[in-house]
Amino acid sequence: MNYFVNVTESNFSEVWNATAQVPVVFNFISPREVASLEMDSLLRRLADENPAQFLLATVNCDEQQALAAQFRIQTIPTMYLFAGGQPVDMIQGAISEQEMRVRLANILPKEEELKFNQALELLQDQRYEEALPLLKSAWEMTDKKNSDFALLYAETFIVMKKVEEAREILKQIPIQDRDSRWNGLQAQIELLEQANESPELQQLQADYANNKTPEIAIRLANQLHQAHKNEEALVLLFDWLKADLNSTNGEVKSQFLAILSALGNDPIVPKFRRQLYSLLY
Repeated sequence: MNYFVNVTESNFSEVWNATAQVPVVFNFISPREVASLEMDSLLRRLADENPAQFLLATVNCDEQQALAAQFRIQTIPTMYLFAGGQPVDMIQGAISEQEMRVRLANILPKEEELKFNQALELLQDQRYEEALPLLKSAWEMTDKKNSDFALLYAETFIVMKKVEEAREILKQIPIQDRDSRWNGLQAQIELLEQANESPELQQLQADYANNKTPEIAIRLANQLHQAHKNEEALVLLFDWLKADLNSTNGEVKSQFLAILSALGNDPIVPKFRRQLYSLLY
């Protein structure tokens, strides 16, 4: 979308419809009025400072007298500020840059919304790893009160088949926001877990239940890791490390470190590294 537009009767309907999608500033000017040209210059500079955050819709009242009459323009310049399809503010006459910034801030998207929108663009290109920190930050900036942010955050983990992380996020969503989408994500987690329960994993779980040895624990942890049940795998191995840091000549510790290394920047990595360091030092 071009975020600067000169409004005419032919494109007015299109611009008006855009108010439901993006913040819009209708700026009524006259080339004969110096004050309106100065405000127009200020608004263009602010639009450049906030790229793609609002649409500056300029109406030349000398040329578009019917539109000026429709808005009952009596003072030049006059600005109407729209957000969510609704008029939020009207400014008549020239104002200072500082006041314009304050008035404009009332319709501009908040920082968490910008992060969320950036994440959406990344997700469209399947750049999940890059989108995750943006979604996390956006959600936390709302004190974890925006459940729409949380649901997409959890959904991204599900797409990546990281069910433990997704489940933890869904647990934090308030009961009143647990709608059909929340239930659908829970169902996806259950399906992923069922798909990951391979016969090998089921057999190892049964073997370990009957005979808890570090050797079986290592094999079971490897299968859990392959099934994307990484936290469960690390907890299993850490229980053995707490009992004996050099269990099976260091093989338990090696498997523990190998899983941490494979997880890269996964959020659970720092937690388990700290736990290991607490045993080492």
